[in-house]
Amino acid sequence: MIRTTVTEINRYFCLGRGIKLAVDFIKNSDLASLPPGRYPIDGAKVFALIQEVRTIFSEEALFENHFRSADLQMTISGEECVGYCPVAKLIKSGSYNETTDVQNYTGQADCIMQNKANESVSIFFPEDGHQPYVTRDISQPIKKIVVRINMEYIDS
Repeated sequence: MIRTTVTEINRYFCLGRGIKLAVDFIKNSDLASLPPGRYPIDGAKVFALIQEVRTIFSEEALFENHFRSADLQMTISGEECVGYCPVAKLIKSGSYNETTDVQNYTGQADCIMQNKANESVSIFFPEDGHQPYVTRDISQPIKKIVVRINMEYIDS
């Protein structure tokens, strides 16, 4: 997992062209005006998901990871926290969904990060369990962007 800011994300371009494609999309788009949906950046290999959801308490939120892709996430509006825990420490919940590339898990977060809208950026790799949409206080609407980057676009 990588935790950084929009102003410092450029230092991670060395991880592969997928990171640069994701950041270019974020920096060159009016994210606040984009409606929820899927936006191709480089076909099915790199695409953005604009989400509008309500936050939930960590006890209700599942962890997830992706086997074929990395997630670059940023909250656009509202207040969101995201839990983190290596998948090796989590318990699988349900079956892997090959179509969406999502495996869910239960467990306890090693840390919970508070996202500052349009500032905090997290990158989660296949080994990183992440628990999105978490609130500390009350449920509220948020808007966020998740850019899925196929691992072929990440240098290892």
